This record gives sequence, structure tokens and C-alpha cells, in this order.
Amino acid sequence: MSRLRRSLLFVPASSERFFVKAKDSPADTLIFDLEDAVAPERKPAARDALKEVLRDPGFARFERTVRINALDTPYFLDDVLAMVEANVDGLVVPKTNTVEGILFVDRLVSLAEKRAGRAAGSVTLLPLIEQPEAIGNVFAIARATPRIEAIAFGHGDFSLAMGIKEAPSTAGIVLHARCQVAMAAKAAGITPIDNVFLQISDIDGLVAETRQGQQLGYEGKACIHPSQVEPVNAVYTPTPEEVAYARDLLAAFDQAVAEGRGAVAFRGRMLDGPIADIERKVLERARKAGMI
Repeated sequence: MSRLRRSLLFVPASSERFFVKAKDSPADTLIFDLEDAVAPERKPAARDALKEVLRDPGFARFERTVRINALDTPYFLDDVLAMVEANVDGLVVPKTNTVEGILFVDRLVSLAEKRAGRAAGSVTLLPLIEQPEAIGNVFAIARATPRIEAIAFGHGDFSLAMGIKEAPSTAGIVLHARCQVAMAAKAAGITPIDNVFLQISDIDGLVAETRQGQQLGYEGKACIHPSQVEPVNAVYTPTPEEVAYARDLLAAFDQAVAEGRGAVAFRGRMLDGPIADIERKVLERARKAGMI
């Protein structure tokens, strides 16, 4: 069963106070950020600090990931080797544009696992899709290696590459790219992660964008502030009413199947296999969230 990733909270690796706040977060996944959140001269110190954080049992309840620096930077190699040795659960790979690039990361992680005495395949990869080139390759990237359990869309860098001002991801070319990432993830059978919402104080806007993402097929959302985690979790967690409805619908459908019928009327609508399977996913998500 795949891991529940409703909320993925970015945690700057530039200050210990961010680590303290993150430990109390209800996020499913923490993304400790060695890339944009850390100035070049401070990256070695931040990397060393993260080694201790990843060994802290207080973070054991989270999926602990690290956004490393990109492949074309002088920090990339040290990031991978140090974080795998420190027992990271996964690596978030920025600016993943090609299959060749993510396969290079995959091979390096395999060597790092051997060097650290870790089980083969124990480190997951989460590529960030942030460039027009990546959108063109996203279906192939999503299937590139079994290490990839999720892919995420980054709309800020995408907007920059397109030569437009940072715009909401709810319309226009940004929405088009966002849809492509979700479809590619679903085609590959992995988890699609929606882009961050930059207006920290606008919780209503956050919820609206998150709900749209859910309708696009996304299963989780990256968060840039602890205050965003609970609203995002709420959108991606079935309500008790949804769970009860799913149970009743499946009971009716399963009874119909047992009686030799492939479809059944339920509360004014016709049910068939695909509709029932949608509700099975609701119950599966509720189980992962500890509701059942």
C-alpha cells in the first residue's frame, strides 16, 4: 500500500528554529530544503545540521525527505551521499527535466545505499517538474524508475521559464502544465503532488486551489508554511459522511454482484464497477488516515 502524502511541508535547512516547529506539524511528509532555502556559503553547514535532524527519533513519524540541489550544481553529489548515509527516506530532485537525469540520480543513490549499508531501493525519489522541457517528458519521467513514488509540480519556476509573471495555477498555461503532471502520475501509478500556494495568509484561496487540485486528480499538496498543513489535510482526508456513503454504496454494489447483477440503483443513481472502485479508494484513503 502506498504511503499517504496529503501534505508535504517544506522546512528550510537554514535555521534550527524551523526544525523545532516542524516537529509539531501534522504534515505527512517533511521536505527539508537544501536548495532555495539555503545560501551557497551556508550549504555545507546546513547539510551537516540535517544529518543530526534525520537521526532524531522525534521525526520518525514523518516521511523525511530532503530537497537536494540540482544535478548541475557543485552541491549535488555531497547532498546525495550525505543524506543517504544519514538515513533519509527520500530525495526531492529539483528541475528534473529528462529521463536521463533522473536515471543518473537513481544510479548514484544505488551506489550511496551500498556504501552506507542500506537496503537496495530504500531511498525513494520525488522529481520536481518545473520546466517546459520537463512537461514534455513528464509521462516518461514518471515511469523512469521504481524509486519514483510521487512527482510534484513547481509552478513558480515553470512560470519563470515561460516568461510570464508568477501566476495562480488555477488557469492558463500553468493550469495546463499542472494537469499534465497529474495525468502522468496517474498513468504511472504514482502519487501526484500539487504545487505550493504562495499567499500564506489567504487560507480561503489555499483551500480553493487545493480543492481544484483534488478534482484534477492530485492526492497531496506541497506547503510552505505550517499554517497551510491542516487546511490541506482536511481537503485530502475523507469526511465521516463520505466514509459512511462509501460503505453503504459498496455494500449495495457487492450485494448486487453476489446476486449476479453488474449494476444496481443506489439512492437515485446507477452504479457499476468503476463507480464502486472510486468509493473503494475513498475507504482506502480513510484507512491510511487512521479513520478506519
